[in-house]
This record gives sequence, structure tokens and C-alpha cells, in this order.
Amino acid sequence: MTTSWIEEPPRRTPVIAQVDVLVAGGGPAGIAAALAAAREGARTLLVERYGYLGGMITGARVVAILGVGDGNRPIAKGITEEIRQRLAKLGGVHGVVDTEDEETAEFRRSGDYRVDAELFKWQAAEMLLEAGVRLRLHTLACDPILREGRVIGVTVESKSGREAILAAVTVDASADADLAARAGVPYDNEPHEVTLGMTVSGVDTARVEAFRREQPAAYDALIAEAKRLNGGVLPGASRRLPGLDIANAEALTRAEIIFRREAFAALLYLREHLPGWEAARIVETYPQLGVRQGRRIHGEYRLTDEDLRASRHFEDGIARLGVYFPDWGPTYRLRGLNYDIPYRCMVPKGVDGLLVAGRSVSSDYRACNTLRLIVPCFCTGQAAGVAAALAVELGCAPRAVPSGLLRQALQRQGVYLG
Repeated sequence: MTTSWIEEPPRRTPVIAQVDVLVAGGGPAGIAAALAAAREGARTLLVERYGYLGGMITGARVVAILGVGDGNRPIAKGITEEIRQRLAKLGGVHGVVDTEDEETAEFRRSGDYRVDAELFKWQAAEMLLEAGVRLRLHTLACDPILREGRVIGVTVESKSGREAILAAVTVDASADADLAARAGVPYDNEPHEVTLGMTVSGVDTARVEAFRREQPAAYDALIAEAKRLNGGVLPGASRRLPGLDIANAEALTRAEIIFRREAFAALLYLREHLPGWEAARIVETYPQLGVRQGRRIHGEYRLTDEDLRASRHFEDGIARLGVYFPDWGPTYRLRGLNYDIPYRCMVPKGVDGLLVAGRSVSSDYRACNTLRLIVPCFCTGQAAGVAAALAVELGCAPRAVPSGLLRQALQRQGVYLG
């Protein structure tokens, strides 16, 4: 809690670029937005706080590209399909799962795929550069620059200091609507569960299995205690921490500490007590927390779970999808859905010059659990980029971009609209 303040004197901040479209955030939505804007002829710059692109794909190893289809067939096209084809040529695309069951069959029918995270880092940057996008990594987009209720750029911080980038249109692809919130856009912020992925090696599974067969009661007791030390799972499994406010730095700090403290406590316990775990080690904890939900803006339309389940279509639909992911565990149990994501859910209330893409678009809590998947993020990102470029070309605010022109441009870029 802030208990005191300091007064900062006015200062001169250098403007390092003036572009048509500025994209803040290099995750799936930001990548798609920058590609789409540049391909529509807009001078585009993307800033990303880390030294690599990909967001949850590369930072939290969410490498399963879910949401391509409706359980029966692939639907999503555009950048979703382009990335699959590009990575496949390099051996960077694999099946989503490896077991033969009904859920696996649904994944395969839907065309979902798994990517190589390191190849994705490389190829995402190459695709953007080929499209003419200017990249600025290791740079955090901090605050929107506002003039008469319109975002006209963003201040950034990096090793180079505090700088400003001016833009006709800014796309907030920060995943948590950071810029939109600071611009005064109303939002919801309901916590979900977060994880910290990690890789464990050195377990002699043959010895573990032999001990389990010979002393099942002792094995069960050891496993139960290890799980108790680590929030209910063994080290390397998906340990979930509920109720975390991802817009709070103190909460994020506590989560990082808790995840590692408990994982290592369980690891050391198993090393000492369970045969086969003596040489086990945590090789890596992933660079980013696995975040599901955070801020969701109030936009010109609020997409609801009912809209998805009713396969609702909209005149300003920017993508037609069929994936449904109401809670934990990917499911297509409502097979055959084909709903639209309306452009209006990306247009924030009360602020011009700004679009929002990714999981923080305007939706209710349950709908967001579907919209946060990689493919819907690609779709909202691609639409935001095209709309931003059209707003520049037409000389209008993003909210005034005609939906017919937007849909025509998206179809030219290969997006499936039904």
C-alpha cells in the first residue's frame, strides 16, 4: 500500500520513434498484431519487455497451440495456419498429445499442434522482420501518452533509459491490459490459478517402480508427504496457486518464492527417502509464471460464455472459432460450435487511439477462459493489427473503422470468418 508520495519534476523525454502502429507486448496477440499491421502497409513497431518473443508459448512453455478447430475439423486460418506451416518445415511442429484416447482424437481432428519453443522464438522474430516490423526487445511499455482522451503513444523504459514512442494507434497486447488500465479504461480483474513450470531430471524410474511394487504402503506414504510439501503435486508436475492478483507485483513475487521453495522442499525430501530419486534435480524453472487470467477491459461489447455456447455470430466478427475451454482440462464436449469474436470487444470504452488484443479483451470470466487460448489470441491480435492499419489509412479512430472493410482485409489475410 502506498503510504507516501514523491514529487517528480518535469523532464524532457526523448522521442525515439513516430510510427503508425505501436504494439506493446510480443506474445501471440502482439506478434499477430504487428504482422497484420505491417502487411497492411502501416509503419509498425513492437516493444517487448523480455529478450525474446512468444509470451506464454516461450516463457511458460505453453507450447500446445489449442483452439484451431471445433472438435471435428480445423477452422482457424490466417496467422495461426501460417505459423504452423512455417515451423513444420523446420521440424518444429508435433502432435499435441501422445496417447490414443478420445480427447487425443478430438485434438487431431481439430488440427491443434505443439511447437518447439526455441524455434518459435527465432521464427517469430524473423517473420516480423521480413514483414518490415521494427522490433525493440528488452523494453517495457510503461505509460500511455494521452491527449484529450486519446492515446498518442507510450513511454518506455529500458537500459537506454526513459523514452517515448508516438503512434497513431497503439495496440495493448500486454496480456493484462496494462496500458488500457493506466489510460483509464474500466476493467475487471478476477484471479484465476497460476503455475510455474519446471523440468526435473535424474529420476531412476525403474528403481522407483521396483520400490513401489515391493513396498506399496511405504511408497504411497512417501509420495503423499512429498505432495503435501509441494501443494499437492510432485516436483515437475503442474503446481497451481489460486487467487493470485497478477496485477500486483507483491503477489507475483510471493508466487515465485512459494513455487520454488515448495518444489525444492519436496525434491530434497524425495532425494533422501525414495529410492530412485537420489540424483534427481530441478534443471530449470521457466522464465515466466503461467498466467491464465488477469485484467479484462470493458469494451464496446462484452463477449459472454453464452455467446460462445450459442454459436453467436456478429456483423463485426473478426474470426470464427469452435474451441470451448470452460475450465481446467481442454475439452470440445460442445462439439460443432462456431461463434464469432466481435471487433467491438477489442475497442475500449472511453479512450481512443487504443485497441486491446489477447486475453484481456472485453468478456466475462468464463468466456475469457476460452479466449485466453493461443489461437483466439492470434485471432484478436491479427484483427487489432489490421484495424489499426485501416484507422491510420482512413484517418479515423479505431472504433470508427467500418466492420465491412475490416472483414474484407482479414479475409485477404486468410482469416476464416465463416
